[in-house]
Amino acid sequence: MNIIFCTSSFQVLIAKEIARTTGEKFIGVYQRMSYDDRQRIYAEKMSEFCEDTLFIEDESWGRELRKKLENVKLEKLYLSSLDNPIALGILSFAPIQLFTFDDGSTSLITPNMYTVNPSRVVSHNCMMLENVIEISQGHYTVFNRNTIFPVSKLIKMNFNVEPDRFTRANNGRTIKANNGRTIKVFLGQLLGSSIDDKDVRLTEKFINKAVTSLGDVLYYPHPRVPLKIENATTVATNFCFEEEIYRLLTEYEFVEVYGFYSTSFVLIKDIPGVSVKSFRTFLTTNEAQIYSNLGIECINLPLWDIAVDIIMPVYNSEETVEDAIKSVLNQTHTNYKLVIVDNDSTDRTEDICKKYLEDIRVVYHKVQHGGISEALNTGISLATADYIARQDSDAEWMPWHLDFLLNELDSNPNLDIIGSKVIEDENKMPGGIRRNYFNTLSGEQLWLTLAYRNVFNHSTVIFKKKAYEEAGRYDSEFAGFEDWHLWACMVTKNNAVVLNTVTVHYRLSESYKKRMLFRSRLARSRGLRLEDVMR
Repeated sequence: MNIIFCTSSFQVLIAKEIARTTGEKFIGVYQRMSYDDRQRIYAEKMSEFCEDTLFIEDESWGRELRKKLENVKLEKLYLSSLDNPIALGILSFAPIQLFTFDDGSTSLITPNMYTVNPSRVVSHNCMMLENVIEISQGHYTVFNRNTIFPVSKLIKMNFNVEPDRFTRANNGRTIKANNGRTIKVFLGQLLGSSIDDKDVRLTEKFINKAVTSLGDVLYYPHPRVPLKIENATTVATNFCFEEEIYRLLTEYEFVEVYGFYSTSFVLIKDIPGVSVKSFRTFLTTNEAQIYSNLGIECINLPLWDIAVDIIMPVYNSEETVEDAIKSVLNQTHTNYKLVIVDNDSTDRTEDICKKYLEDIRVVYHKVQHGGISEALNTGISLATADYIARQDSDAEWMPWHLDFLLNELDSNPNLDIIGSKVIEDENKMPGGIRRNYFNTLSGEQLWLTLAYRNVFNHSTVIFKKKAYEEAGRYDSEFAGFEDWHLWACMVTKNNAVVLNTVTVHYRLSESYKKRMLFRSRLARSRGLRLEDVMR
């Protein structure tokens, strides 16, 4: 006899396919993870392919499980949630073999909760996560990729939950007709942590903006994540969406499915009459790229519609400028204008920049060779937006750069200037955004620190155009540290912040590092001291 252990409706569907594929006998164990009706319904569905079942929902599970396994010779444990201590505790009952199977988005997306820290202890017997992965005899999957297990351990299965006697709605037309009855649906999902109120509110803003843009739409809330969603019809269902989609197809010829990065997207995208699109936010750029590679169209969903003018001075930057431009065009925020000010380059910089003028958001302006201050002031004179962002020709913005900083600016109206952190080549960050709400620099501490150190990396900065004008613009007399001088004139004790979150990748060459060291020494020698900011 074997045990198959589930904690979600999706896992039950996979477990059913495992039972069909292997032809083995199972005791099904389902651990309740939330208090929606779906939990018990899918626990009961395990009786369709299991000899016996156990529904774990309170502290009595240990006694009930031991009673269930009494006089049962166990051979195999099939487990999806690799770090579940209750499931791993079963391994102590007898020397049984461990097999694993799909656990939703962790099968497709990395980094995830299993790959971030594989050395963490996950059970009372001091078993580490990497040990669990190692002792798995095989991993049953319905996907063509897996982030956790090597190909040698993958056992591919089919996935088809189309019900018997399924009748598709077509109203006498073929499925390829484009005038059939259509419904739009949105799959709810929490972005971030369920115990972080900021993340909950942020998710609500994203979903409300998305469903408003879609018009008439059915909203399917995540069973474990209650959110306040407006301008959509909320649907209560006891089916997971991989099965619910067939109910919809009995009523509608075409179903347009939207959301962020549900595994349902991958499993339903090829069903005739179904289309799937993923909304790309500053919190889901990594996931959106993965899903795009899997054939799912992604749509940018900026959190705010704030207009921003981006000023990028360039000079003989043919080796780096294209990547810099591409990083701007890859932003989740879309309401911007990129103003490129060419300081009379003599290499291929002009040709490279002009390739992107087909995008109406890109402006190219060539000036006579002069100082960086003049180029920056020229660029800002062409700006019409209230907010100015700075970009360097040797810096690459992370896709979330603008949206993340604009969200902070919108949340704090008193801010005139905001910056973030950068990383170097050798430490280029994989995966998505890593927000850090600790160790930000603001208030009087920032104001005082600015007197002896430039705390703003130029390519990370967004500032209000009005504050720039009031500070006297970039001053060419402070060539070499014109940005530091501008910040010193702009910053007060309550209008600036530097976030401890990486949003920019800088190509810090040795020549760049030497130039920054020279600028710092030059600034100090020119007397940029505390009295410059105490005004």
